[in-house]
Amino acid sequence: MLDQMVFCGTIVSAVGLPLLALIMLLASKLATADTAPRAQRRFLAFLVVMTLVTARTVTTDEPTWLIHTMTLSMMIIGALCGSDASHRPAAT
Repeated sequence: MLDQMVFCGTIVSAVGLPLLALIMLLASKLATADTAPRAQRRFLAFLVVMTLVTARTVTTDEPTWLIHTMTLSMMIIGALCGSDASHRPAAT
């Protein structure tokens, strides 16, 4: 039973968190001017969460450290590159 819980936790850590992080990045980039502040706040909150999770996986030498580091770097680069909602008109 404990082995199954550890396996499920590893799957969520290796797949779930990075997938959710990239969804937050896309949501913040695709948001219109009306919904942009909320999407950006959610992205920033999840960026902090991913930073803490990445720091934990790196310091404890978990097998998912590379996945978390790549996800964190993609979130940071994605936030700096591309267009954001301030350049798009609001939905009519």
